[in-house]
Amino acid sequence: MDEALTSFFSLDYMPHGHCYLWQPGILWTHVISDLAIGLAYFSIPVMLVLVVRKRPDLRYHRLVYLFAAFILCCGLTHLFSIYTIWNGAYGVYGLAKLVTAVVSVFTVVELSRLVPQLLSLPTPAEHREALNQAADEKLKRSRLELERKAEAIFQFTTELVPTGLLVIDAERNIRLANADLEMTFGYLRHELIGQPLSLLIEGPTTDYHDALVQEYLRNPTQDHAMASGRIVKGKRKDGGPVSIEISLSVHEFEGEKHAFATVVDISRVTSRKSSNLESNNRIKRAVEAINDGIWEWNVQTNEVWYSPRLMGMIGHDPDSEKARLEYWQEHIHPGDRAKVEQALEAHFQSGSKYDVTYRGYTDKGDYEWLHARGDTIFDASGKPLLMSGVLSNIQDKKQLEQELAEKSHFLNAILEKSLCGMYIFDLKKNINTYINPQYTEITGYDAEELQLMQKGGDMAQLFYQADLHRVLAHIEAVKSSPDNRGDAIQYRFRHKDGHWIWCYSRDSVYTYDDNGEPSEMLGTFFEISDLVEREERIKKLARDFYDTFEQAAVGIAHVGLDGSWLKANSKLCQILGYTREQLLKTNFQSITFQDDLESDLDQIDQLIRGEANHYSREKRYICANGQLIWTNLTVSIVRSEDGVNSHFISVVEDISERKAIEQALAESNSALERFAYSASHDLQEPLRKISAFSDSVAARLKGKLADSDAQYELSRIGDAARRMRDMINSLLQLSRSSRQKMVKEVVPLSELVAPVLDDLSEVIREHSAEIVLHDDARVWVDKIGFQQVLLNLIVNSIRYRRTGVPPKVEILCSPSFRETRIEICDNGKGFKDEFAEQIFEPFKRLVGKEISGSGMGLAICRQIIIGHGGTIHAHSRAINEKSSEESGAVFQITLPKTEDCS
Repeated sequence: MDEALTSFFSLDYMPHGHCYLWQPGILWTHVISDLAIGLAYFSIPVMLVLVVRKRPDLRYHRLVYLFAAFILCCGLTHLFSIYTIWNGAYGVYGLAKLVTAVVSVFTVVELSRLVPQLLSLPTPAEHREALNQAADEKLKRSRLELERKAEAIFQFTTELVPTGLLVIDAERNIRLANADLEMTFGYLRHELIGQPLSLLIEGPTTDYHDALVQEYLRNPTQDHAMASGRIVKGKRKDGGPVSIEISLSVHEFEGEKHAFATVVDISRVTSRKSSNLESNNRIKRAVEAINDGIWEWNVQTNEVWYSPRLMGMIGHDPDSEKARLEYWQEHIHPGDRAKVEQALEAHFQSGSKYDVTYRGYTDKGDYEWLHARGDTIFDASGKPLLMSGVLSNIQDKKQLEQELAEKSHFLNAILEKSLCGMYIFDLKKNINTYINPQYTEITGYDAEELQLMQKGGDMAQLFYQADLHRVLAHIEAVKSSPDNRGDAIQYRFRHKDGHWIWCYSRDSVYTYDDNGEPSEMLGTFFEISDLVEREERIKKLARDFYDTFEQAAVGIAHVGLDGSWLKANSKLCQILGYTREQLLKTNFQSITFQDDLESDLDQIDQLIRGEANHYSREKRYICANGQLIWTNLTVSIVRSEDGVNSHFISVVEDISERKAIEQALAESNSALERFAYSASHDLQEPLRKISAFSDSVAARLKGKLADSDAQYELSRIGDAARRMRDMINSLLQLSRSSRQKMVKEVVPLSELVAPVLDDLSEVIREHSAEIVLHDDARVWVDKIGFQQVLLNLIVNSIRYRRTGVPPKVEILCSPSFRETRIEICDNGKGFKDEFAEQIFEPFKRLVGKEISGSGMGLAICRQIIIGHGGTIHAHSRAINEKSSEESGAVFQITLPKTEDCS
């Protein structure tokens, strides 16, 4: 079963392009046609679904969706047709056709089921006729509904009329009556409808009134007695009389005259007038009884009405003078007029209650405190129409409040045993009117001494000259502070003994004069000389530390317990290539080389657990440009007094140059040793053979040139010479790779692989090799050098293939934040991991002479990768994961990145 599925989904079938003999004209005609059809087939379903979603009123949604699915599947088969030209995926292609077939069958079944319904659909003309009939019917229903609503509105309106209302026809019979008419005469509505109007008129005047109505119906003029209103005696249902006023108006409806009559019960009107008069008198008595003035102002005409009490309050005689708006405006104190106008404007703008306190000239011949309150009637557009309110005299209340405030402030200010100095400063006279004992203890001056100095103009000498302008500005700020919460200042003050003391003072306005201007200032202060001196010492220590920190010849940083950079000096930023802002946004884990991170974190954990106080080690950092640098790192932990871990102090010394020298020296020594060893064995051996056989040939050629042994030995001499030449060439190539200057640029990996595969095309075809690039990425390399690396690795994979197994080489690329990792994997013979480093040594081979090679290819690869600032490593891999047999090799290359690689 598994084999059948594998065979079904296999991609190894002959591509369809072979049927076209790979002729471009035929091939691309099919490709372009299938692509255009596929795109069209993908667009049609989208538009069908869009129509269905936008028009939910349309029927047969299911059929439309089936057609959309059918067309979509057809589009997929056309795209698979393109795919099978180059790939023999006929199993998947068949499945796509099978899905298309299933969907098409369902579509046919659904369509055949709906054919009778589709045939029964009305024609456009029939549909339009049905729509017109429906519209006419809807219009008729709308008209009937409007008529019903109009009748209901008319009936509702008649019920709201506050007088009796009835409608009579030309025969003077009642056709309509409202509730007020029922209440006036005591009838129910159905008892009135159809009855003659004379039913409601008292007997002796019935005929005369009926004649007037009849005459008015014939000639409805405005000067007729029935038009302007006629008072008659009416008759209630119970026979009782009722005085009513009847007014008629005639209207003609559909050729028939109808009279509309309003009936007013005079007794009810008289009762309401009496009630209103009594209510008005009651309000008048209440207004005259209170001590407040009442006013009303027509904002549009500026006409005003003042109660007699208000006229007297503002100094005018209510009996001999008529109220004027100017009387009230003129009595306001000049200093308060702006405030009153602002309050009035704010009231008109926001619609809030009008409420303002001001000083006004009263009938007592002096300014007193008054309290005005009011509200306004606005029109629909927010325009003020009529304003009314009251005016109260609050002079006694204001004086009481002022006295209480002064006493409260004074009591709070004379806290003689306060720990701070306190004073009250008269802003008008520029003298201290009060100081507490602590003031004298701090400064050495008593109140009398201060006043003498202030009156003599010597007060400015008590402030340090450099601070004087700030003190004066501070006083002005206190006076103009809108919220009077208190402003603070720090300054130097001359002690009575002559030395300067530092003071910290907070001041606020204590009292205001009648004009609302600040009058006195209340202040409290402490001596902070010791604190200032301590702060200066701390600042000096901080400056010294900063200078040491910034000017150090090594990188220094404060690092958080989570690894974040808290503080870093300029040298560290220079070493790592970051700006200070960039570095402080990272942590040390993100820029530590991955191979060094685990051991670094282990030592950090030891510091956190308290197992050590510091450690030193060599580690690699990743610079901002992607380069690796070697550093000597010393880390210590800082703990608080109670032993809680606070942060780390890291000292970083750049040892990259030293490391590079050490590494170059080590590699040079190692290469020299290996070269000496190889030269003494591999290179000298062919030379010895050349020498030995040359002697032998020389001896035997004396007259025996046709000797077969001589010919054999001469051939061996040639072989040895060739071996020596190959080895020398490899050594020269290795030497060139280490000295060659690299020109690095950012290129896609695919652009590097393609020329290599082209150069090896004959070898690849000869051995049926498969070279696959899985992932493409941009790499920062020297093109010529890196292509040499790829060439050597691919050739090695083909050369060391397994017998009977076509070689397969896979190239994978995985970029990360700081580096690009490239893996070249093969399915060849592989090697034991214990030789993973030795295979990169010059002339090192793990196989016999049956496989050609000089043993220099991987050494050259490593030399080129080192020149790129990267690394190359190798390890074996198990092709068959179910067994432990090692087969195949993986070469892992790590290259640094630049920003252009992203």
